[in-house]
Amino acid sequence: MNKYEIMFLFDPTFAADEEKVRGEIERILGRAEAKVTFLEKWDERRLAYEIQGRRRGTYYLVYFDCAGDKITGIERDARLSETVLRILVKRAENITPAVLERFMPTARATVTDSKPAGSKPAESKPAESKPAESSTKPAAASTPTPAASTDDSPKGESSSVAVAEAETDESDAK
Repeated sequence: MNKYEIMFLFDPTFAADEEKVRGEIERILGRAEAKVTFLEKWDERRLAYEIQGRRRGTYYLVYFDCAGDKITGIERDARLSETVLRILVKRAENITPAVLERFMPTARATVTDSKPAGSKPAESKPAESKPAESSTKPAAASTPTPAASTDDSPKGESSSVAVAEAETDESDAK
């Protein structure tokens, strides 16, 4: 028996009923005699591109133990399912029960329950700005503005070359 990770992408209208989704996952994996060790809904998200006419999808992550020759049957059953939009199956030999326990809802609940009620997540403080130091350099010699760094010069020349040429032209004219 090998350990596998599978990510299901479901049609969001079907995924609204979590019991049906869990039943569909258990049906697909049950046909392959797989033992589910972890099953959790991730999130409903907008898809980067349409899949079967859908612009949104709901993701479910599942870890399971199964014989390697049964994976093709799982993929076939998922493709034939009308509610599964896509799946991705990977070997997960590095996933131990200790790692899975960190992702269990009860483990996350104890971590969030340890904070006082009504507390907000820690916000990072903005970096304190140093007071402006006086220098002998003129203000124009400071870092260039974004407008000066754009490439609007003809023939693909950089703006710094065009500025340098303009300065030499002015000095030659005098």
